[in-house]
Amino acid sequence: TPEKQPDAWLYTAKYSFPPATRQSEASLILSALRTAKQRPEWSWVENHLPNLKFWEDVELTDDDKEDFPHERIKVFLDERCPDFGYEKRVLRILVQDRLEPLTSLCEEVHYAQVFCEVLQAHRWLYDRCRILHRDISMNNIMVRKVDGKIFGVLNDLDLASRVTQEMSATSKHRTGTRPFMAYELLDPKKSVPHLYRHDLESLFYVMLFLCCRYSLDGKPVPSSDPLPYDKWLTDSAENLFYLKKDLCNSHECFNPPVTPYFSGFSKILQDIRKIFFGANAARVNASLNETSFDPETVNGTITYEKFLAIVAKFGEQNFPIHYPQSDPQPDSLLDEFALEEEEIKEKMGKWLGEDSDFASSKPSGKGKAREA
Repeated sequence: TPEKQPDAWLYTAKYSFPPATRQSEASLILSALRTAKQRPEWSWVENHLPNLKFWEDVELTDDDKEDFPHERIKVFLDERCPDFGYEKRVLRILVQDRLEPLTSLCEEVHYAQVFCEVLQAHRWLYDRCRILHRDISMNNIMVRKVDGKIFGVLNDLDLASRVTQEMSATSKHRTGTRPFMAYELLDPKKSVPHLYRHDLESLFYVMLFLCCRYSLDGKPVPSSDPLPYDKWLTDSAENLFYLKKDLCNSHECFNPPVTPYFSGFSKILQDIRKIFFGANAARVNASLNETSFDPETVNGTITYEKFLAIVAKFGEQNFPIHYPQSDPQPDSLLDEFALEEEEIKEKMGKWLGEDSDFASSKPSGKGKAREA
């Protein structure tokens, strides 16, 4: 426990057991925070990322103890479930500022603001840090409240990875939270790389799930009947693949069953769904005409700019645009991040003070943000 901590700050400790091959969440967060400090026009993004204060990796192997439980688990599963592909794990400990859940918001417009902010921070990470989140879900979109203002925060980067041309996952298993995973990633017949547009699709599912099931008290609306999209919580990956594929590609008129509390999102959801419907048409046309096909954007139909144009306005409210256009950086940038890794490792096990170039600036209520 550090001797000196800011009196007004509250912290959250996170313990996870990811595959040892997966890049540390802490290294990605710290790299992003350092990058944000490189230019004044990027400082806004610090309000929308976790404020990491401490991290440490604890190896779960001991060369002197062959009977360590971690090793027994691997031997057991390798013998009985050889196709499972059990991966060795590491205990990762993170301490960061305490954030509030998405459902802590009490006004519809605040939800719209948070979605707009997280979309921009997510794209900035992808472009400027070559980081793809890969696990957009209701639990991973959180809220920071400072001086009466709210900020949407993209949290939990433990499934995130650096973007490479191959985009092969370092872990052997599918990444994401099943109810919000893009349907292509759930396809039982083929394996596809996790692309940027899949995270956009996950954001759509988060918005749809929230707006069709929740009230403004942070709880699902009372109902004697099953709530919309209940099956997303319980069905198999294969069933979800077909359910979501039909949702995005059906020719039937899409009228999302939003609750009265989120009626302002109805057109937003319809407009986003049109993007995915158009993408399917582009995919079919490319196949029939045997023309070139860009899987990254489905021939330009699914893009950050199209999403931003939809979520940047809510009713008469126009939200601040910090990152108006995508700007992917070259692969050579990855070499710089590789050199940075060694510096980050030196910070492991140490409390990050406010003067650290890896630490986030203390979140401020100043600037363009809405009152909580």
